[in-house]
Amino acid sequence: ELKKVQTAKDESATAAKEAETAKNSAVSAGKGLDAAKEAIKTAEAAADEAKKEAAIAEKAAKDAEAAEKENNLENVKSQVKIADEALKKAKSKKNEAEIAAELVKAVVAKEEAQKASDEAHKAYDKAQEAYTKAQKASDEAQKAHANVQQASKTKEAVATLKNKANAAAKKAKEEVGKAETAVKDAKSTEDLNVAKQKATAAETAAKDAKKEQVKAEIAAEVAKAKVAKEEAEEAQKTAEAAKKIVDKIAKDSEVPEAQKAAKFATEKVSKATTAATEAGKNAQEAEKLPAEAETSDAVKGKADAAEKAAGEAKKASIETEIAIEVAKAEVLNAEVKKTAQEAEKDATEAKEQAEKAKAAAEEAKTHGEKAEKVGESTKAHSDKAQQENKNAKDASEEAENRAVDALEEAYAVEAHLARTKNAAESAKSATDMSELEKAKEEAIDAANIAHQKWLKATQAATIAKEKKEAAKVAAEKAQTAANVVKDKAAKAEAKKAETEAVKAAVEARAAAEEAKQEAAKVGASKEPQETKNKANVEAEATGNEAKKAEDAAEEVKEAAKKANEA
Repeated sequence: ELKKVQTAKDESATAAKEAETAKNSAVSAGKGLDAAKEAIKTAEAAADEAKKEAAIAEKAAKDAEAAEKENNLENVKSQVKIADEALKKAKSKKNEAEIAAELVKAVVAKEEAQKASDEAHKAYDKAQEAYTKAQKASDEAQKAHANVQQASKTKEAVATLKNKANAAAKKAKEEVGKAETAVKDAKSTEDLNVAKQKATAAETAAKDAKKEQVKAEIAAEVAKAKVAKEEAEEAQKTAEAAKKIVDKIAKDSEVPEAQKAAKFATEKVSKATTAATEAGKNAQEAEKLPAEAETSDAVKGKADAAEKAAGEAKKASIETEIAIEVAKAEVLNAEVKKTAQEAEKDATEAKEQAEKAKAAAEEAKTHGEKAEKVGESTKAHSDKAQQENKNAKDASEEAENRAVDALEEAYAVEAHLARTKNAAESAKSATDMSELEKAKEEAIDAANIAHQKWLKATQAATIAKEKKEAAKVAAEKAQTAANVVKDKAAKAEAKKAETEAVKAAVEARAAAEEAKQEAAKVGASKEPQETKNKANVEAEATGNEAKKAEDAAEEVKEAAKKANEA
């Protein structure tokens, strides 16, 4: 009997030790997962109970030894019963702890299977995203009637990869179902062997789910790489097309700043070409890697490299497109400066014409007053000169205002050119596509507004030029009217002078005749010879004066004739 109790004590201690081992195994296998905590608690509780039962068996053995010394057989037998009962319970708790440890393995495996399934579905989503991009690229190619075959081929290849990823994700999900069933069965069994089988089944499901995860990831990464290659090549083509536009702007305009933009565009096209080549190389290498592997790291590395290269190509492409806007704005700025200068020049000329019109109006007024004094009315032409003076002044003021407008719009063009340049700088330092697209939008908006301002400046300058011409015409008309007034005044003055000269000649001739008759009377009289001589001299002098008056009258007539002809 003493031997029996000793055996029960030893076996109980062994059971407690094995329960403790199972508990430690459960804790280790649990990996800190919340899902495994309940099973770990069960293992810990069972190990503690097994330990208690081992202690009971140990005490029973000691008590049996004491009873043996007293030669008390019944007491020894009683301790044997206690030890046997403790052994039975210790073994039960050991079994419970070991089943719990297997359950932990199953639960952890199920969680790993779930994680693999989730990752497989993420990979499928990534493949779906790649397919959406390929679909969009194919649709755009159809609309543009360019690269249709290549885009369609890529779309089909990506669709196949997407389907592979989808199939793998579905299989991974099925493995999760297997693992869940295994966990459920492991929870409900009291048979350690069954628990071990279920834990193994769950672990197998987890491994298989992981394999499917890797398959899905590889398919998704290859799809991603293919799309990246297409995007990089498309970006390269866009950059080349943009460069041609920038080159044409620079060549046609011969603006130095636009030529700088063209040089920058050339550099960016070169970068886009290099990046597209890199993307294509990595996509090809990703496709050549095995479709099944322990991990998707190798394929992912190639796909990431292809995507990075595509990003660089896109960035270079967008920067080249922004260079178009910079070149356009530079040309507009150069042109608008000239336009503003021309408008200012036209305004100055208009002012000069207005001054001429003013002088003509003053001239018309002066000669009009002279004409009025000799009885000639020149009011109509004087008024015409005054009106044209006003017209010239109004045109001059309008030309000046429009020149100011043109200058203001020129400053606005310069400000929006600065915005375009700032957008180009922002694009250089941009780290993601959203920043690049924002910079591109900013550049386009700034260049468009610069164009609107250029149009306004051009319109203002055109009006300034028209008003300069109007001022010139008004000045000419004012001068013509002034000339008419001047001629009319001259003609009237000449007519008056002619009348007065003729009158003077007639009066002189009458005086000469009278003097001649008087001399004849004196000659016939008995007056002394001296008196007769004096009368003859006076008659001759009067005749000479009459002749001079007649000559003067002829000269005045001739002058009047010339004035009339003029």
